[in-house]
Amino acid sequence: MNFIQNPVRIFLFNATKPWEDRLRILESLMHMDKIMSTENESWSLNNQTIPTWFYQMVFSMGIALVFGFALILFGSI
Repeated sequence: MNFIQNPVRIFLFNATKPWEDRLRILESLMHMDKIMSTENESWSLNNQTIPTWFYQMVFSMGIALVFGFALILFGSI
């Protein structure tokens, strides 16, 4: 099994090497502490509720997840 894992690991490392900087930037953008940070200029301390765009994002991800599972389920039948 190790003779398969080693080449695959080397291939994945070399395949993602040109994208490393882009992936690092994307990772820094996706941190929730940056999105929900109180240092944001549009953040109001009087507004302690969660913004509606956050609920919309969670709801749309849920719909996409259910749709994906349904496609997999119907594809396997």
